[in-house]
Amino acid sequence: MNEERNQTIGQELQEARLEKGLSLDDIQQVTKIQKRYLQAIENGQFDQLPGPFYERAFVRQYANAVGLDADSFIKDHAIETKDVAPDLEKAHVDADNVTRAGMRKEVPSTADRTKSLMPKVLIGAAIILIIGIIWALVASFAGATRSQNDSSSVSVTSSAVSEQKASSSAAKSSEDEAAKKASEEKKAADKDTIKLGPSQVTGNTVKYSGIELPQNKDTDMTLNATADVWTQITDVNGGVLYNGTLKAGANQVIKIPATSKGVTMQIGNANVLKVKLGQEDVKLDNNGTIVWNANLQFKR
Repeated sequence: MNEERNQTIGQELQEARLEKGLSLDDIQQVTKIQKRYLQAIENGQFDQLPGPFYERAFVRQYANAVGLDADSFIKDHAIETKDVAPDLEKAHVDADNVTRAGMRKEVPSTADRTKSLMPKVLIGAAIILIIGIIWALVASFAGATRSQNDSSSVSVTSSAVSEQKASSSAAKSSEDEAAKKASEEKKAADKDTIKLGPSQVTGNTVKYSGIELPQNKDTDMTLNATADVWTQITDVNGGVLYNGTLKAGANQVIKIPATSKGVTMQIGNANVLKVKLGQEDVKLDNNGTIVWNANLQFKR
């Protein structure tokens, strides 16, 4: 029954393509699906596709490319594979057989950044202290000179020097307090900052191996699609955080638990999907590939 259905699907898509005056190369250019898979669909040889999931995904892309109503076409031919997970290992081979990879580099931790900041804070405090001492000495010397010229002004000068010393001490205390407050505010801001770090592409997967997330806080992952896209998000411990088809124009917010060490994403139409962690855009680096993986590892 499936073979007869597949032959009918392939024939209808081929006829629609020919009516549009398009070649298989044209369809490949539009859908980014390899020509040999397009040929297999037209021949009804769905067993030549990477897996059952791609029957629905590839036929939908083909139908859109030749001007058919993809949703109606899928429904009319009963192509239902939504419960079948994609076989991502067979999904993609670059046209030029080149694997592109990013460069990895160590991202300094919050503790390292704090340590590097402390010498600057201490130097600043020392400069303020030295200025205060010089100011006090100059004021004291000026007061002593005035006392030699006018003995009646000794008590007034002593009072002025005391006030200046007190003012210098108060200024130093205020500066120290401001520096301490600035340091504490920076530490608090660093704790809530999300830093993705570098990415690395291998085959059909992009990997972020050092994403910094806030400690002891859940993190929002937001999905947005300009067309229908299937995706599954799984915690590294095996729990499924999301599995379904995101409709065009819809937003989906997924809570990443504070205890999570990472998640993996399987994406069926990566070209139209936007991903954010907090307010940070997560670049999928899929280079036009439809079926894609993302491996996100967290540091807290």
